[in-house]
Amino acid sequence: MSPPQSLGLDVEILRRLSSDRLVRVLEDAPGAKDLIIDGDLMKMLDRIAGATLLRSHGVDKMYRLERVPPPVQSSQRVYLVRPSLLQLKILADHVHSDHAAHPDLHVHVVVVPRLVSWVTGLLEEEGLYGALTLHEFCPDFIPLDDDLLSLEMTSFFRDAFLEGDFSGCVDVARAINTLQGLFGQIPYVLAHGRAAKAVVNTLDLLNNQNSPKKTSQMPEISHLFIFDRDADYVTPLLTQLTYEGALDDHFGINAGVVEFPGEVVGQDAPRKVPLNSKDTIYDNIRNKHFASVSSYLITKAKEVNAKKEQAQNMTASQMKDFVANELRTLQSCHATLALHLRACESITKSVKQDFETQLTTEHGLVTGASNAGQARKFLKNCLARMQPLTDNLRLFCLYSLTQDGLSPKDYKQLASQMLAAHGHKHLITLNNLRQLNLLCATESSASSTGVNRDSSGTNIQGRLAQVTSLLPKKGQGWRAAAKRLRLIPDPDKTIDLHNPSDPSYVFNGAYTPVMAKVVGEALSVRGAFTQTLLDSLKVLPGTTISRAAPPGSPVGPHVALVVMMGGVTYTEVAALRLLAVTSGTRIIVASTSTINGDQLVSGVVHK
Repeated sequence: MSPPQSLGLDVEILRRLSSDRLVRVLEDAPGAKDLIIDGDLMKMLDRIAGATLLRSHGVDKMYRLERVPPPVQSSQRVYLVRPSLLQLKILADHVHSDHAAHPDLHVHVVVVPRLVSWVTGLLEEEGLYGALTLHEFCPDFIPLDDDLLSLEMTSFFRDAFLEGDFSGCVDVARAINTLQGLFGQIPYVLAHGRAAKAVVNTLDLLNNQNSPKKTSQMPEISHLFIFDRDADYVTPLLTQLTYEGALDDHFGINAGVVEFPGEVVGQDAPRKVPLNSKDTIYDNIRNKHFASVSSYLITKAKEVNAKKEQAQNMTASQMKDFVANELRTLQSCHATLALHLRACESITKSVKQDFETQLTTEHGLVTGASNAGQARKFLKNCLARMQPLTDNLRLFCLYSLTQDGLSPKDYKQLASQMLAAHGHKHLITLNNLRQLNLLCATESSASSTGVNRDSSGTNIQGRLAQVTSLLPKKGQGWRAAAKRLRLIPDPDKTIDLHNPSDPSYVFNGAYTPVMAKVVGEALSVRGAFTQTLLDSLKVLPGTTISRAAPPGSPVGPHVALVVMMGGVTYTEVAALRLLAVTSGTRIIVASTSTINGDQLVSGVVHK
């Protein structure tokens, strides 16, 4: 199920552009230097520039930014940091400490992705004006694969949707603008959500600043879709069932690299393995439903063993040709098959005993096949057994979303049990989830809680009642949105999980990710977006912007760029890859970062 690769553009050029920009920044500090890197940027740096490139431009030692400064071994230090208050305070402490012992040390601070004014102000307040040199490094989209791009802005979801800081939209707009500079102005644009609207507005400003493009230029990307994460919370909350999604849920995929434990790689220490289409075996299984992966791997393993057995009956000349042309490929194939078979086995062993019940509950909530009482009972059971916090919060949020909000009584009971299981500090976590509309109550009534403030236990109930009273009075209307967008497939329709033709296969046919549904509807009609589609988007939170090419303008090949603001899941990527195959369109997925349900929830958990 590989998407068409003959259409469109070579995204690898984006890596080279970012690498060249980083090299120019390093050359601003000529000579030998030590590089101290913000931990959240290390994965991104690995994708842009390897150790060999860095050393060729004067980097002697590389360190992770921590509270204790590393030993001074060069006359220069280059810090690569995000504009984070905590990280900059640690950096300032480093500089004060190092300058006391090494007054001639030259310090360069590279802020990623932009040097904002408050950073300069903070460093001046720390008494470092003139003691260091400031730079900025703005990377473009980083190719994680031929059809997957990321800015590795892992904090964007919290910053934008919880804290209300949409400044990161500027960086997304710059990255899209770079693509348009390389491959032409994108004629058809569909954006939905607050962050998406900010990106489009910034793109307009950037386009006005640039020199006018020739109207006769043939664009290589025909469609641009931009969606906010809050347009579809259900997809990341559901358990991922594709192989790549399962790898992300169980081992974690960071910047396109998974770190397998020793038992999976067959050695004592864990090993990092890049995951991309260059590995043909992985490319064939990454988007498969997990249920069909093992059988595929076993079949391929038998084919490899059969070829090895054939070698035993070869003549000398045939053996020589076999060793020269096929042996190394077979050995590599055998090792890859063994690795993924062990990964499948590890995932299967680690699955909770009540996995089937969990899956039935999740899909029942989405489709309405099971009543809310059964889901509530299962959630209470999970809380009583003190399942991991993120697991319980995901189910709690999914329950709230699919019921279009909870009654104050249900919210109070479940929140009380949540706090009893995981600690009352998570009262702030519940408030964060409320602000994101991941939790919602249908009405507010502080008086209905029946609080007795004379005991400590009921005081907690009183505090919960106060939070409940702040909840929105009306649900978000998820049921209406699911019906309008036809996100729930017909229960009488058979979904083939092994040879899928419908994107809902990623959730056993229970649910279609919003992004895949909208993009599929838009691409099914050549030309401008239909009014029916635009009207359907009105049921989702946020506003819609749509633009079409003027009549007679060049449109170019059928290539779509889909951008998700706030993180894209590997399940959504798999659904879009299937859509690329069925529609004959090359679809390139881009996002602020890749994300899964645990990361979505833990990003707003009170630490």
